[in-house]
Amino acid sequence: MELLTWITVAYFVILVLTLAVGLIAIATTLMSVAKKLGAISEGLKVVEQNTAPLNGGIEKLNGSLGGLAGGLMVAESSFVSANEHLQETLDAVAVAK
Repeated sequence: MELLTWITVAYFVILVLTLAVGLIAIATTLMSVAKKLGAISEGLKVVEQNTAPLNGGIEKLNGSLGGLAGGLMVAESSFVSANEHLQETLDAVAVAK
């Protein structure tokens, strides 16, 4: 019976040591990840500071591009109309030959 007790104690010690090693490995990995996430967070703060002046300019640019889009739509309809007239002219020339 004494042998069984020692085997149980040895098993328990091995189990606890294995769990401790595993938990230490997990904790080390988590600390490494936390450090890297902190560096990423600092980098994003720098990006935010560097891009903050763009906010007003982007809205002005967006307004200008909206006006440009309207002008391009008018130009597109003019090109479509010109294309139709050219096709009519080509058809008339083809019939005349």
